[in-house]
Amino acid sequence: MTMPEYNSSESLARSVKIPTPIYLPLNGPDLADSIMHLPQSAGVYTLTLPGRPSHVGCCGNLARRLRRLLVSSYTAGAQRLSPLREKITSVECWPTGSRLETSLLTYELAKHHFPEDYLKRLRLRLPWFVELTTDPFPYVRLVNRLSRSSGALFGPFRTRDFAEAYAQQVHTLFQVRRCTETLAPHPDHPGCIYGEMNQCLRPCQCAVTREEYATEALRLGEVLETNGKSAIASLSIACDRASEQMDFEQAAQIHKRIEKVQSAAGLRDPVVSEATRFSGVVLTRSAGFRQFRLWPMIDGYWQEAVPLDFSSEEAPMRPLDQQIRERLAEAVNNASFTGKRIEQLAIFSRWYYSSWRDGHWFPFRTLADLKYRKLVRELSSMVKHEPKPALLTPPS
Repeated sequence: MTMPEYNSSESLARSVKIPTPIYLPLNGPDLADSIMHLPQSAGVYTLTLPGRPSHVGCCGNLARRLRRLLVSSYTAGAQRLSPLREKITSVECWPTGSRLETSLLTYELAKHHFPEDYLKRLRLRLPWFVELTTDPFPYVRLVNRLSRSSGALFGPFRTRDFAEAYAQQVHTLFQVRRCTETLAPHPDHPGCIYGEMNQCLRPCQCAVTREEYATEALRLGEVLETNGKSAIASLSIACDRASEQMDFEQAAQIHKRIEKVQSAAGLRDPVVSEATRFSGVVLTRSAGFRQFRLWPMIDGYWQEAVPLDFSSEEAPMRPLDQQIRERLAEAVNNASFTGKRIEQLAIFSRWYYSSWRDGHWFPFRTLADLKYRKLVRELSSMVKHEPKPALLTPPS
């Protein structure tokens, strides 16, 4: 029987490699005992049937699921083979410690076994982004695809509706065009309603030069980059200056604009960032007792997990924050940028915006920006409240 080769040259293209699986002895009498000795955790498994593609599944309790599938419960010893067991040729399983690890491993296995339609099988929806295009006359649009010709992309947003609401609110702050046609500016151009309402600089009608329009687009890009923080800072200074000069009417107008910027910023989740610089680290539990993992994401690409083991009672030789700094620095220096960024961001989006999120996200631009104290406090709390592993009780 030939087992799938997960460590082949193909797997080198993965940002997160598939670890060596646990093979269950289907042809021996110890199948039930082998299942009982699996870690009592969530996991991923594959069932191989002759002449058919492998089945890739995930569950919240790996031992319980495999026992239900492979061992009959109708005999006293629960050792009789189930009807499904008599059809399959191999079983592989991977215990996991978090929903994120389960999602990443299922994604990689689905790509390996079903390269043509793995997205459909995973029901993985691509996230939505707000893009400021690289057009000679830039405009804002919504996209859920990444390409080399894309402009500055900001996301991932929770849903398309959230992205659209944010884009519309940002539009009200600037006189950037809302049409998506390729402009050929001419004084006789018919224009649009937004130009008539003074909500567009009307580059199509040569009302402004390309340089003047670019200045407005640059200001919009700064708001997208900082989620309005840079605009609020400059407007606050202008508002204070107007108040000092007793120009209260001008100060009131500036204050209203500040409120509009704050209103737009409030529609955007804090996690939203520029897609090509989307970096951070996720802290989750691992399958072992008092074992944890750090999952770095660098520029929108998942990296190999950094394991943290606290199962030993011995005191660590170095401070924990120093260990984490060194381990993450090594991961960043050896970062891999393979795979499809949009799909890896889709996995992050599914995990982060879900009701079942079981880890903690710590964003950073560079490692110097990472809040190590907060990370160490959260890790210490997870170690302190780590539940003891449960035992699988065989049916009587």
